[in-house]
Amino acid sequence: MYEVSCETGFSATHRLVQDGRPLEPLHGHDWRVEAVAAGQELDAAGLLVDFVTLKRALDETAAALHHSDLNARPEFARASPSAEVVARHFFDEIVRRLGTSGRALVRVRVQEAPGCSATYVKS
Repeated sequence: MYEVSCETGFSATHRLVQDGRPLEPLHGHDWRVEAVAAGQELDAAGLLVDFVTLKRALDETAAALHHSDLNARPEFARASPSAEVVARHFFDEIVRRLGTSGRALVRVRVQEAPGCSATYVKS
């Protein structure tokens, strides 16, 4: 089994909400995100997923959220932007951006503070 991973970061604010009510004050994080692809087979160039392609999809997704209030973004209109929800958002966006190469993506880990992370794993 091969694994390929890339990391990026972005800064954004958020607050957890339930039933439309804030559970905490608005606060910010310097988020770190890791995307991991895995598979048994390499392509003709000896690659599972090209680092450049994976990193571009990861960076573009992060850039769209950088310096924003996640609660105000349409991507999170239906769910409180917890680290878990942000991880799933990144996973879905990276798969969309990678097209057929996105099949190799297996997990995205989001760290909202040192020692505090959430991971979305492909089911």
